[in-house]
Amino acid sequence: MPEKITVGTATAKRGELQKGVIKGIELNTTTSIDIPVLVMNGMKDGPTLLVVSTQHGIEIQGTEVVLRVMREKVDPKKLRGAIIGIPVENPLAYMHHQYLSWIDNLDLGGGGSGSLLTADKPNGTATERLAYALWQEAWSKADLVINIHCNTRPDSIIFQEINIGNPKTKEKMERMAKAFGVTTLVVNEPLKDDAPPILSNLVAKKGVPDLLMELIDGRWISEPSTTVGVRGVLNIMKAFDMIDGQIEPQQGIKIIPGPCKEWGIVRANRGGLIRFLKKPGEFMKKDEVFAEIYDLYGDVIERVKMPADGYTWAYPCGDILGTNTGLQAVQTGANVAYVLTQESK
Repeated sequence: MPEKITVGTATAKRGELQKGVIKGIELNTTTSIDIPVLVMNGMKDGPTLLVVSTQHGIEIQGTEVVLRVMREKVDPKKLRGAIIGIPVENPLAYMHHQYLSWIDNLDLGGGGSGSLLTADKPNGTATERLAYALWQEAWSKADLVINIHCNTRPDSIIFQEINIGNPKTKEKMERMAKAFGVTTLVVNEPLKDDAPPILSNLVAKKGVPDLLMELIDGRWISEPSTTVGVRGVLNIMKAFDMIDGQIEPQQGIKIIPGPCKEWGIVRANRGGLIRFLKKPGEFMKKDEVFAEIYDLYGDVIERVKMPADGYTWAYPCGDILGTNTGLQAVQTGANVAYVLTQESK
């Protein structure tokens, strides 16, 4: 472990917590839009954990998780290794309460609803430059990554997603997921040599595991997301011998036994208001009706059915601002539900 760790303008010596910024971009007013960062350097050697939140500007639960872990829960003098915490990765989206960057409508993570963005363009668009700065200053320095996202509705299922298709990261990914301790979606997709250089692929090529976490009630700092997120991050740190203590099981939330697999998205065939008859996390059989779409006269015009035996984990409703989670109203083709199935081990 180095005597000093520098991320952007923050430099932490052994046993210190320091704050600073990663230099971002300038608006046309010459106002600088930078990325806040916290850096904690432990007294003893260990891995460097990167915890990031708010790649999407309306998903702020992880912000509080980062702050509580680094400002309240972890003592740098008892830490083995280092923590880099980024409360808001995409200030361009966050400042306008939008999912994607308001300047170029790009997704900082490289996927989602925007055009493909990569993190290897120092001379790219505004959001591409933010991604490049994040890679150079933070992601490339990590040994473990926890990337915190949120579903918007508070009745969604808290879950995590891991990709076990990369032999360089498989064991660590599974260990991180077991320690965090929530419903786990497992993806098994090998990392291709020509995979686009988005942040998650760049760390995967280095053999660094990147756990995708989805909390709930994304627009508010609220329970149970805060407690589950903080407990999960601390559990991962315990599992990798960064701090002392026993791993604490998650409590007070629905956990679907796994491993689980993402089935996909159920979309509306009619437009109108929608009401849900089942809660996320309730097991349902194929063809069971879980929602009804009705018109402005009150007549039911579509009964939405489960496509397979399994569970819904969130009801995103209509589309707005390049993402889901609009009104409780849908148009033809709108996302109605995300579905997962249980897989035998």
